[in-house]
Amino acid sequence: MQLTLDYAHASGFYVGTFLTNIRWLEDAADVGGFDTDAKLEWGIYAGYKLEVAPGWLLDVGYLRYEYPSSGDFDPKPNTDEVYVGLGYGPVSVKYSYAFSDAFGVPDSEGSDFIEANLALPLVDKLTLTGHVGHQKFRNSSALDYTVYKVGVVYDFGR
Repeated sequence: MQLTLDYAHASGFYVGTFLTNIRWLEDAADVGGFDTDAKLEWGIYAGYKLEVAPGWLLDVGYLRYEYPSSGDFDPKPNTDEVYVGLGYGPVSVKYSYAFSDAFGVPDSEGSDFIEANLALPLVDKLTLTGHVGHQKFRNSSALDYTVYKVGVVYDFGR
């Protein structure tokens, strides 16, 4: 389950936050031999989008992943990233770079994530979404992974 709240200004500036329930930190703590109450991922982001050519959008920003109650993790799983993306119509690609240790992996500063996204309007306020991404950890390639999802988004705004 994920809840996202964001605001986009006509100037191109945007800011937002999301909350997602997670289990991976509990699983990691079990393997590490300790307990955690970390069941929530909280993301805080801000950025700027601008049209660089007709129909082409450039997106630059910052994203902070925060894991409340992550307690005994060392290093902490909290992660800071900067990103740049490019989109045209319903398709976009984005590159993210972690300038902190990434998701609790020691010595992983400089890890990156690349993704492709689809946001295809179906009917008024209803959009089909798709996502595929690959996380590459610096100094820990055995932990690299690929994610994907397909979904539908309903816009409750005006």
